[in-house]
Amino acid sequence: MLLLAGVGTYFAYRTPAESRVPPTLTATAGDIAAVTRDAVPAQAAVTASEGTLAISISKTECGVTEVGPADLPLPAEGEFCLVTMTVQNTGKEPRLLDPGAQRAVDEHGRSHRVAEQAAVLMNDQDPSLLDEIPPGATRHGVVPFDVPKGIRLAAFQLHKSPHSAGVRVSLS
Repeated sequence: MLLLAGVGTYFAYRTPAESRVPPTLTATAGDIAAVTRDAVPAQAAVTASEGTLAISISKTECGVTEVGPADLPLPAEGEFCLVTMTVQNTGKEPRLLDPGAQRAVDEHGRSHRVAEQAAVLMNDQDPSLLDEIPPGATRHGVVPFDVPKGIRLAAFQLHKSPHSAGVRVSLS
């Protein structure tokens, strides 16, 4: 229920140019297909927190051309950069990692939004990174960004909500 509220909040704060609602696809983890240019492990124990959400980033992988089931792949407009992470709710209330609030910052300082459709495909396990996180619980998953070809991510910007200042996590 809160996942739907989070998604609703995300769509309410999007700009008109971002208001296209993509169709929803489903896949199992075994169906994910990817061709990668590079996979860069994050530094050991790259962690940060904002509010009651604490993240630990374990890997960044760019150059992924598509995700999804083999019979219905989702191609990237440019290429996908996948940020593998663990998120812990350190608070006393359930929390939602709002995909619409998270950002990746490339080597040129440009900000990139989460590729929502790819996020659904990459986080199809139960429980999912996109589900409400109970107090004290931890979720593992991937936050995908569709970026122009050849871009390298420099940082991940964690936001507890769409209007929070956020905290920057270096990916180099």
